[in-house]
Amino acid sequence: MRNVLRKLKFLPILPFTIIIVITFFALLILYSINSGTFSPWCFKQFFKLLIGISAFFVGFLINPNFWKKHAYAFFIICLVVLAGVATIGKISMGAQRWINLYFFNFQPSELMRISLVFVLAKYFSCLTQEEIKKTSSLIIPIGFITIPVVLVLLQPDFGTAMLTLFVGGSIFFACGVQIWKFFVTLLCGVITTPILWSLLHEYQKNRVSTFLSPELDPNGTGYHIIQSKIALGAGGFWGKGLGYGSQCQLNFLPEKQTDFIFSALGEELGFWGCIILISLYATLLICNLNVIIKTKDSFNRIVVFGINSMLFFYICINISMVCGLVPVVGIPLPFFSYGGSSLVVLMFSQGITFSIGVLDKLKSRFSYKFLK
Repeated sequence: MRNVLRKLKFLPILPFTIIIVITFFALLILYSINSGTFSPWCFKQFFKLLIGISAFFVGFLINPNFWKKHAYAFFIICLVVLAGVATIGKISMGAQRWINLYFFNFQPSELMRISLVFVLAKYFSCLTQEEIKKTSSLIIPIGFITIPVVLVLLQPDFGTAMLTLFVGGSIFFACGVQIWKFFVTLLCGVITTPILWSLLHEYQKNRVSTFLSPELDPNGTGYHIIQSKIALGAGGFWGKGLGYGSQCQLNFLPEKQTDFIFSALGEELGFWGCIILISLYATLLICNLNVIIKTKDSFNRIVVFGINSMLFFYICINISMVCGLVPVVGIPLPFFSYGGSSLVVLMFSQGITFSIGVLDKLKSRFSYKFLK
């Protein structure tokens, strides 16, 4: 208990406050786009936020050495749960991605991504730079990435699979894998594009076609992105005001509480509201980057880099998606979109980041052994 209280005193106030501000900002938008009512989105999201805060403190209070010690075991457990989705998972909107926990539906692929960061950090932190440059040393970590990506694609969930692949690739880059190997991988991807295209589901092909020419099917596959652009444009600089966005209030904007909540924000609070949210994200990313710079342990540094990369890709893909810059892939806006899985896992991951950030301070002052 003494170690817990000691660590809580070192909780980084600025980044933690930013996360809380973003989540309550999201509650305000959910309240507004639901015609000024708390039920069901605000109430449910607030409950999920409480779970997320609990997950944050679990990640913050546990010694990072615990995750290093049990990285492989945690990865295997997450892999088994992810594979189990095929048999016990809940089917929704044509995909089998969730496990019903009664109080909310949990998506194991979100937690799988954190375990992947742990296992890649554990693997690369045990290698020298000379060993990392050997192609043979990359076979095992490529396997670590490939297995969950394939399992997620089978659900099917193309967006989450790509996000997992991006996070894994960014860790490869940060650990010193030679650039030419990325170009070779990219070339192989281009060559196999026809094969990959044939493996996509029809709705995934439609999303790509819609991205290139949404006006070809304005009432079908192009509807989401067209309405999203209309909402963003209608907001202008100052926005229409909370509760006055016609696209949101008249339900023209689909998935306004989840994937397209940034469009809802743009319509009601305009460009300045979007800039405020992006500024909060940027500040949080910089705070995480500061942890990476100051952390001495290679495992911890790779973990924070992986978590920060995941957060960065979440933000960039979602905002690019609603602006029509990338195909619609169903990636939520971190800490902002309605839903429990991404919120809880992101809170947990930020708790781990802050835990690593205060580790050196604790070591210099105390004998810190909580869940070592």
